[in-house]
Amino acid sequence: MLVYQIVFNRINEAITSGALKPGERLPSEREMATTFNVSRTSVRESLRALELNSIIEVRPGEGAFIRPVKVKTLVNDMAAIIAKSGESLIYEMLEIRAIIETECAYLAAQRATSADLERMRNCLDEMAQSENNEELGLTADLNFHYAVAQATNNSILLGIMRTLGDHMEQTIKATRRHRFSRPGRFQDTLEDHRNVFLAISGKDAERARRLMSELITQVREEMALMSLKASQ
Repeated sequence: MLVYQIVFNRINEAITSGALKPGERLPSEREMATTFNVSRTSVRESLRALELNSIIEVRPGEGAFIRPVKVKTLVNDMAAIIAKSGESLIYEMLEIRAIIETECAYLAAQRATSADLERMRNCLDEMAQSENNEELGLTADLNFHYAVAQATNNSILLGIMRTLGDHMEQTIKATRRHRFSRPGRFQDTLEDHRNVFLAISGKDAERARRLMSELITQVREEMALMSLKASQ
């Protein structure tokens, strides 16, 4: 990845996370060069890329300003749909997760930086320590999926994943409780996530996609099994 692309992605992440807001003025080229420890030429290249992607507006004599972020409209609309869906659409939402997360894994295997891989590794370490700590395990599991999305270096995908967060947390929590009631399933779940990580870190995009698909499919099947048992 070129230096200007790293700066581009860092600024994009700040916008997606809300650290930088629409209408806000970016720091000067000199300040950003110092912050990111890059040359001013790399900063200028990243600003040109941001402008071409309609993420910022450069005003002569004033500086660079964040444009209204179109992804926020998409994310907010999706959040409203999810909030209204309730349990009746849980399987449809899992299908959306399967579509999005498998592609996230595929792209992450091609684009993940050392920092992205470190984030995933830290999540796995926390998951490994969480057998008797439900809250830690849930948070680590959820953060692992966010880390994979972040490794795509695509701010829209990350924004959509964070919008799915509440739904993901509910389904992950329910399936983890169901799984871990059986011996050996904690380790199986940990290995499933580790295998996704190994495929991503090994830059095996097709394998990463397949393993993430299998992981989400397992969640869907176990949610269906829980619903069946509850109705009996």
